[in-house]
Amino acid sequence: MAIFDIIGPVMIGPSSSHTAGANRIGYMAALCYGSPFHSVEIKLYNSFASTGFGHGTDRAIVAGLLGFKMDDERIPHAFEIAKKRHLSYNFRKSYKRDHHPNEVRIVFNRGSNHSFLIRGVSIGAGKAKITQVQDDDVEFGGDHAILLLNYQDITGMIGFIGGVLGKYKVNVAYMKSSRNALIGTAMAMLKLDEECPQDAIEELKRHSDIHRVISIRKLNNEY
Repeated sequence: MAIFDIIGPVMIGPSSSHTAGANRIGYMAALCYGSPFHSVEIKLYNSFASTGFGHGTDRAIVAGLLGFKMDDERIPHAFEIAKKRHLSYNFRKSYKRDHHPNEVRIVFNRGSNHSFLIRGVSIGAGKAKITQVQDDDVEFGGDHAILLLNYQDITGMIGFIGGVLGKYKVNVAYMKSSRNALIGTAMAMLKLDEECPQDAIEELKRHSDIHRVISIRKLNNEY
């Protein structure tokens, strides 16, 4: 048991799960998206939907999307700051038994025909996990640097990815892969000992059968 499991994290807000954890979801979601954005749709599920607004879950998520961490004194003013930065947001509620009690779905809008979906859950003591990126199921919470790749499901792709990472001396702590047979694509999630070098990311992106590369730095030392 960690000390934060007993006393909780240093944070702004009344609840480690409904405020601090929600903030971390927004913060990680913005890192996953990795580009400027001006419009998001946020759906709160179950307990978040029932009591989240009273706990400041809504402000905490918007603050995380703005890049504010859970101890940032600007969290209570997140809505006003978002307005000044021309960030529009819309909240919806949903109650479904098959979803986590403290779950958030965030959709970044990139125009009329383009959107980017990220789903996360708050698991207590200020901790959270990202559980979905677009159509891919994932699971990470900031304990490692992360590399997410979506690519055409063809022979040799895992070997190519491993070869590039080995070339740049990137050590892989964990790897999960899955495939979507209906559309012929696959996803790989890699937990790394250190952040993937930009040169390696660019080399991966140049492969014609790799559709998306997302690199996320480790958060524990800064968050």
